Amino acid sequence: LINLFADDTTIYLGQEDRYNDLQDILSQWCTISGAKFNSTKMEIIPTGPTDHRARVLMTCQLHPDDEPLHTSIQIAPDGQAVHSLRAWIGNKIDNMMPWEPILDKINTHLNWWSLGHPTLDGKQLIVQMVVGASTQYLRKVHGMPTRIEEALVKTIRNFVWNENIPQIGLQYLY
Repeated sequence: LINLFADDTTIYLGQEDRYNDLQDILSQWCTISGAKFNSTKMEIIPTGPTDHRARVLMTCQLHPDDEPLHTSIQIAPDGQAVHSLRAWIGNKIDNMMPWEPILDKINTHLNWWSLGHPTLDGKQLIVQMVVGASTQYLRKVHGMPTRIEEALVKTIRNFVWNENIPQIGLQYLY
């Protein structure tokens, strides 16, 4: 299975697949299409059982019969995320990690917008524009951890009500 997107290529290889076969296919594809594939910028996330992932990391071979991978090719160990098409993928990664910069960006933008003292209607539009636009894609590809959702609700409430208690009960606002 191969997924090509502009200059990003995502390839999924099983435990029995061979890297050398992939290299042959990519070489033929590049020759026919006139494209260039920069395999030295490749990042590999081993998939499969834990012992297989550990072996790939130790030997730098996807399959025992393969030659060791070029030293410029990064192999992501468990717990290290790889950025691909604005998503963070990997084995045993922290789901909170991609959200922290998003929360910082949202707080920065909302603080900037609050300097203009927008009306309540204006704040509604700003929240949709800033919070909605900043979280929509990542929420779709990663899901949103409960802690992040709670932090966003608190951030939105503080922005909309200028860190005061709302004049209307929250159950009536939603």
